[in-house]
Amino acid sequence: MTIPTTHTAKTADGIRVVFDRYATGHAQALILCHGFFQSRATNDFRQLAQAFAAHADILSLDFRGHGDSSGLFTFSARESAELDTVLDWAKSRYARAVVMGFSLGGAIAINTAGRHRPFVDRLISVSAPAAFEDVEFKFWTPEAIRNGLESLGPGVGCRPGNPLLPKRRPVDTVKQLAGLPILFIHGTNDMIVGLEHGRRLFAAASEPKHLEIIPRGSHAQILFRRDPAGFTRLVNQWLAHEAHRRNTDG
Repeated sequence: MTIPTTHTAKTADGIRVVFDRYATGHAQALILCHGFFQSRATNDFRQLAQAFAAHADILSLDFRGHGDSSGLFTFSARESAELDTVLDWAKSRYARAVVMGFSLGGAIAINTAGRHRPFVDRLISVSAPAAFEDVEFKFWTPEAIRNGLESLGPGVGCRPGNPLLPKRRPVDTVKQLAGLPILFIHGTNDMIVGLEHGRRLFAAASEPKHLEIIPRGSHAQILFRRDPAGFTRLVNQWLAHEAHRRNTDG
């Protein structure tokens, strides 16, 4: 098991962003971006970090309004500042980075990655919404309630801010990422962000891209929780494929 070290930095707009670094001696960093009500300290994200630490150094951050970072969550309107800050910190320490975002963390990743190319050379979007205003928010469904109860534990919670601030639409932003390999992962039983969001993002993106639809799959980090080995294998195989393609083309 890799023991993380905790780091703190400040965003351009004054937010204290806290992130864990799982250093395993790799030239590549994998940035984990949680979604609403999650944090780097939840069991799911600690296990995600450990699962991928064999293949990359892991940087797992708390967005504003979550975990140990300061501020209030703005539902993807301003959280790019935290990811910008962590990526800038990583640039002096790593040759390249992969960003993996879950749910609204995926939206933030899509909206941010373009500013950090070519350092960010691959992007993974898990259950990301095509646009915040189109999210179904079916929290009352049995599947959503069950998932919510299963997710309770240390590290969960949020300090919400204004949900009405203007937001960039990932379905529009993804069009600006031509040439950046993107893996979209979405479950067919996602009651929070329906599968159609993943299809819309995939359709709007340029090659190289891949959409992996998980039969009976739920939402975001729950896809990993229900099948850790399968999720990790899927991501690692895609990362290896894209690394090989990059090296061959280069």
